[in-house]
Amino acid sequence: MPAIQTNYSENIRASVPGHIPDMTPADLVSRTVQDAAGLGFGLPVFQGTTDKSVRAFAAGDTAAKFVGVSVLDRSAGGPNGYLQYESARILLTGPISVTATVAVAAGDPVTVSAAGFSNTGGITVPNARWDTSGAAGAVANIFIK
Repeated sequence: MPAIQTNYSENIRASVPGHIPDMTPADLVSRTVQDAAGLGFGLPVFQGTTDKSVRAFAAGDTAAKFVGVSVLDRSAGGPNGYLQYESARILLTGPISVTATVAVAAGDPVTVSAAGFSNTGGITVPNARWDTSGAAGAVANIFIK
């Protein structure tokens, strides 16, 4: 006979990087991971060297090369992300949870650097804003229009 769940948490799990936090319409695409090291969840991704490929931030990147944010996917081959050549889900527009590298406030602009997502320095993500506030190292939501 199957086991029946009898214990339930009083709270839902906190958001994690790459999580889509609500049912707001979002645009998602699939892209091939170019990086040999793979690609983690909730990271900024940029146009790869081949058509429909993506990679992590690299020196010399510009806002024009920004594609979107890697989405959490339980079917990904790696323990914490996508493997090289795997098809990754990429959020182009909509809400997503990411790790803030510095303290951010709702309404701040979203910027990207080698360190990750911030509100100052690096590349400004066009039409994006911090949707929730968070401390440095905390998970907060951004919204890309």
